[in-house]
Amino acid sequence: MPYGTYKALDEIANKFDIEINRLEFLSETNCIIEDFFIWYIKKSLLDVTNYVSENSICETMISPILRIVLEKYDLPLWSHVRFDVSPEEGLTGIPDFLVAPATKTGLSFTNPVVCIAEVKKENFDEGWTQALCEMIAAQRFNKSTQKPIYGIATGGHFWQFGKLIEKQLVLDLRIYSPTMDLQRLFNALNWFFGEAKKTIDLPNGSSHSVGEVG
Repeated sequence: MPYGTYKALDEIANKFDIEINRLEFLSETNCIIEDFFIWYIKKSLLDVTNYVSENSICETMISPILRIVLEKYDLPLWSHVRFDVSPEEGLTGIPDFLVAPATKTGLSFTNPVVCIAEVKKENFDEGWTQALCEMIAAQRFNKSTQKPIYGIATGGHFWQFGKLIEKQLVLDLRIYSPTMDLQRLFNALNWFFGEAKKTIDLPNGSSHSVGEVG
């Protein structure tokens, strides 16, 4: 189920007065991954049964790559959790993944910092439409446009990265691919999540949170 009610990147950018800039901002930080996890990801990428559905791609290919790197930052990955922020603005639905700190109960999250949208049939315009919708919703949810919200659009084989600051979406159109260079993708994610973690002010963070997940 796509997040939001928008069908094209231009549509949502015009609706929320978002300026889109395409430039290279992503860097890389060496990420040491255990051999077993490298073997497991490469095996998953070659297993045709992992491509039978969108849910399968999400949970057997995208999710493990994200979780391996996020473990280094002690940041939870929230999968397919309802995130209704502003129905009147079309900011409702279920994101594929959100990266956000957990509340004290551990059953809900607060202050999303990364929004990840699965790209269907390698249609990155559609993928970024959904991701941007989630990123704008995260700004609303966090009650702040000053701190960056980070975004990822991926179909599993190809990954792109972006960030939203106030009303400017910056897209790095370089393609990262686990099938072509898995270590490079891990390095990029390591840098990316490190930057996202810096935006979290844990001692003084907002108490705003979603309802408990059960």
